[in-house]
Amino acid sequence: MKKILHFLCVAGALASFYACQEEPRNTAELVDPWLRERTPVDVRLDKQVGAATISNDWRHDDQGSVSVQLVTGGLDLKKVKVVSLAFEFPESQYCPTCSIKPGDTIDLSSGSATFTVTAYNGETREYTISYSEFLDPIVGTYGHDLVAGILDGGAPKSSMLIIGGWPDAVVMSTAMDKSWHWGGGYTTADEEDNVVSFMLTEVDSETGETYGTIVNDAGEDGLSANYSYNNTYDVNAYYRIIPVGGSRWKKDVNGDLWIFAKEDTGYTTPLYKVNQLSAGSYSHEGKDFSIGNMAWTRTFTHTDWVVDNNWPDTRWMVDNIRETIWTMVKLGDQPLADHNEKF
Repeated sequence: MKKILHFLCVAGALASFYACQEEPRNTAELVDPWLRERTPVDVRLDKQVGAATISNDWRHDDQGSVSVQLVTGGLDLKKVKVVSLAFEFPESQYCPTCSIKPGDTIDLSSGSATFTVTAYNGETREYTISYSEFLDPIVGTYGHDLVAGILDGGAPKSSMLIIGGWPDAVVMSTAMDKSWHWGGGYTTADEEDNVVSFMLTEVDSETGETYGTIVNDAGEDGLSANYSYNNTYDVNAYYRIIPVGGSRWKKDVNGDLWIFAKEDTGYTTPLYKVNQLSAGSYSHEGKDFSIGNMAWTRTFTHTDWVVDNNWPDTRWMVDNIRETIWTMVKLGDQPLADHNEKF
């Protein structure tokens, strides 16, 4: 009995001894998170639209990503300027450091670039910054969409439509419904092989207004229309919807399209407003018409009417013009490859 009691006492003492021993744990030593902080709260590049999306993965703590949207028109992707890069507490002694800073440039020509953030305790995280292109729906190339005559179904097709006439005598036609009024060097057909290219160059981050440049490329024949009715009446101020050569555009907060001269780099004085019509049926001044693909139009108001009871074609094609229309078709969603050179 004494032996049994002795054995139980020894066993109990050993159990107590081992119970007091600290078990080794397979965990990393805790570090103050302020010493490990490596996450930017803001990254902004030149021509960036909206805020950057910044993320990291706890499973791969040494890696992170930054995604931005850029307006690439006129931007040198090999030298994209860093406008700002900020951390939550920049004045703190624990604020991390970064391999890039505002004023530096990064090379995004391959689609992405990397930068490194170093925490106070020396830990690093490499961020991959990539971009997607911000596009306005108007960006792309456009061609003229020729339609049959309205007054004369057998007339040469045209992309130039006119609505005009004094009150109670409104007429709608294509320019080629009266083809004999247009001749060599002043025919509206000279415009029909042109390609119009829209490029986005800037976005107002506060208002959402978009800005860009236009190239009205004269095509293989090198000609653009000189809208001179009978080679006598200059109607370019009414018929021309996109300027010849280079010009500028702006879409305001209402989605209205405004055209500016090429020289107006500050977009201060619009030449006129252009209305955009999608495919569908429309009516203006009592005249119904259909657009097969899309159209650009300009509208005009009059206070004085030119009334000629002899009913010449000038009554709507020269005088009392209410609306001019270019019927167009979108050819592609990117501007011409040599847009900037031709601008």
